[in-house]
Amino acid sequence: MPTTKDVLGTRGYERLRRAAQTHREDLVLRLGAEVGLRPAEMTRVRLADVSSHEDHFFLSVRAEDGVAREAYLPAEVEHDLRKYASATDSADDDPLVPVSARRLQMLVGEVADRVPEVGDVSSRDLRWRFAAGLLDDGVPPQVVCALGGWDRLARLEPLLDEPDRDATVAAMADEDGTEASALLHRTVAVAADVGEGLTRAATGTEIEQTVCDRLADTEGFRFAWTAERTGDGLTQSCGAGLGSERIQAQLGEFADDLGMALEDHETQVVERSDGALAFVPVTGDTTVSGVLALGTEAPVDDTERKLLTALGAQVGHAVTAIERKRLLLADVVTELEFDCSDATAFTVGLSGELDCSVDLSGVVPVSGQSLLYYLVVDGAPAADVLAYAVDDPTVTDARLIENYGDGALVEVVVSAAPALTLVESGARVCDLSVEGGAATILVDLPGEADLRPVVDAVVDAYPDTTLTAKREAERPVQTDVGFRERFADRLTDRQETVLRAAYHSGYFEWPRGTTAEELADSLDVASPTLHNHLRKAQQALLTEFFTETPSRRPPSLGE
Repeated sequence: MPTTKDVLGTRGYERLRRAAQTHREDLVLRLGAEVGLRPAEMTRVRLADVSSHEDHFFLSVRAEDGVAREAYLPAEVEHDLRKYASATDSADDDPLVPVSARRLQMLVGEVADRVPEVGDVSSRDLRWRFAAGLLDDGVPPQVVCALGGWDRLARLEPLLDEPDRDATVAAMADEDGTEASALLHRTVAVAADVGEGLTRAATGTEIEQTVCDRLADTEGFRFAWTAERTGDGLTQSCGAGLGSERIQAQLGEFADDLGMALEDHETQVVERSDGALAFVPVTGDTTVSGVLALGTEAPVDDTERKLLTALGAQVGHAVTAIERKRLLLADVVTELEFDCSDATAFTVGLSGELDCSVDLSGVVPVSGQSLLYYLVVDGAPAADVLAYAVDDPTVTDARLIENYGDGALVEVVVSAAPALTLVESGARVCDLSVEGGAATILVDLPGEADLRPVVDAVVDAYPDTTLTAKREAERPVQTDVGFRERFADRLTDRQETVLRAAYHSGYFEWPRGTTAEELADSLDVASPTLHNHLRKAQQALLTEFFTETPSRRPPSLGE
């Protein structure tokens, strides 16, 4: 049983903040004590992960393999984040504190050393202050656990006092003396319970079935089921407490309410004589991937509705993270090849209109349901390509990177595309080539993935698209040692020396532990020579990291 208490308290935290000498020091303290982040989580904070709901802000807290949870972001801290990003000229996708977790732990200790009366303070003490502050404000312990990423209520026991009779009466009644909603208490408990179950699930289907089972077994809930978004519709996925035929009937009967949940990203409630039906959007990083439907024995109030919406986001983030991890680690993948001649797709329309070829150099999924394309265009002037992009309603931004005369390398952000639909369905784009107004798109998915929803989604959105090839392929096993060896083969001895020295001297940290001039003096090289070696070494590292092992194109379905 942990015995740690809130050693800082409100006054101690105020003293600590006054002792901060830089904007970054103050921001780190606030992220720990007011948002509940661990040092490793602070290093991954980006403006792109901040979202709003009504007048409140939330932060998608990232782990190494995706979003781990959603934290509540006080308005003042949100303002502080944007102010700091502006001062450091950070882009939305840039980590705001790009240093090691160990460096942030040291930073907290350095600030605490300036305030002897608060004693030894660590980043863990900041999180205790976060939890204690919320509990003092009356936030339920289960919600505090969810916001702070604690895996069980026992973690907070040192901060919880044994309740007396007056406290028990107050906890069980609202301000007007009426008994608080029993369903509300059970919903909070289920959210915490489900959170623990999600950490043990291995697939997205297991996550959804876990949620349905826990909810259906909880007093006050009659049944639960989930449906995945496929194209413009929904396909039932998992369920508990209700048969498949009844689920299918409800999908048709309540199509309008389900559509509103998908469109508005908010829980929709239908009150009936035998209870209520709640349709909860299952929200991943930026999109609604499906719906969680619940049958309750009593009406659902606004507070319960908000808790259910938060539960849907929790499930969505967990599904997204685990599917990404499975795709990255899968030994066997399914390769799908599509032909698309739908001119509403930017690359297809561009090729047909300008009689040029288009090849994919790189693609990056970005927040806000968009894809960042890097396209090599051959056979059309750069000005014509950019002019076409400006007029295309699916293009939100475009710029020229390199002009080849009768061709160009361009960066294009699209808000709709067959490749984007495939990415939203869990696929990874491997190749895209367009010639004469016809595109060939190659993607892969985990070997055991359900392919029908993926194919249906892209064909429903772009009718002039057909699946032309499908095959199973083995992905070469990538080991840490193998990666290092291949990377080392790309470097000269001098590049490796410069890169190692830069890393160990803190050159890549912010603020930098050493300048380029100081590093050049230490290595006895000219500053331009140092920059040249560093740039080539970094290029080699990124090339090894981002270059995929070429895979043979799958045979056509007719072969």
